[in-house]
Amino acid sequence: MKVVIADCSWNSYDEEVRNLPKDAEIVCAQISQEDELIEACKDADAILSEYAPLTRRVLEQLKKVKIISNTAIGVDNIDIAAAKELGIAVANVPNYCAYEVADHAMALMLASMRNIVAYERKVRQGIWDINDAPAMQRIAGQKLGLLGFGRIPQMVSERAKGFGMAVKAYDPYLPKEVAAKFGVELVSFDEILQDSDVISCHLPLMPATQGIINKEVFGKMVRKPLFINTSRGKVVNEADLIEALKAGQIKAAALDVLEDEPANFNSEIFRLENVIITPHAGFFSTTALQEVRSRSALNVTKFFEKDFSNINFIVKPL
Repeated sequence: MKVVIADCSWNSYDEEVRNLPKDAEIVCAQISQEDELIEACKDADAILSEYAPLTRRVLEQLKKVKIISNTAIGVDNIDIAAAKELGIAVANVPNYCAYEVADHAMALMLASMRNIVAYERKVRQGIWDINDAPAMQRIAGQKLGLLGFGRIPQMVSERAKGFGMAVKAYDPYLPKEVAAKFGVELVSFDEILQDSDVISCHLPLMPATQGIINKEVFGKMVRKPLFINTSRGKVVNEADLIEALKAGQIKAAALDVLEDEPANFNSEIFRLENVIITPHAGFFSTTALQEVRSRSALNVTKFFEKDFSNINFIVKPL
């Protein structure tokens, strides 16, 4: 059996090797191009990936591959329709960083609403003045709108309510009864835009959501909210976000993800004072990293043992 670890963000493969089948030939790589991926994986039985572009063109060349395990929650680097047609199982690692991302979204929210970053920047310039920053309102009583209401935004809602915020959510795929268990009302997309002081985006990236937060959407944010994104950068049209910030359609933005990653530091977004940005770190803790790596590798091991009980399949095996 041959397993190819196509790419990883941490340049270490010990956790994966420890949890992959003991008799497997394991190839560790760092591939970002389709042709290299085809060459490396042409005789592989399984692939671990993170960002590697497993497109239809690539998948059609991989005659032996039986499973792809993505070391992530998202699978937007994989052509899911092609994998299904070709009989290739696809698995991911859901919720491994739910605590971390929920905490990070809340941290971004609090840092923006309490002017933490703005004050810190001024103090380092020798300015000791509470008025030399945007006006602040009390957090308790403000309205938080969540775009998406899966596990992470559910956890954000619990944290926000602890600060006295009123929470509503938009999620067309979730039964209202599930949201009600968290004391959250599901409402329309437009109601979130029109009635929120803070909007936190938790939408998955898929064809239907790419660029969904755009000029038209920012124009409907009548309360000039704080906009937070800890999901995927490409769900937001960044040029429209920049214009909305400059025009005052939104008060500020707190972002853990950008349209281009690694970041294009020439983007005007880095020159705007009403923006705070972290480097796609919301998922990160040593605990979460160990979990996602081990679970991704175990997906492959358990697959070949035909023990599917703890594998989350995006595409089920034939």
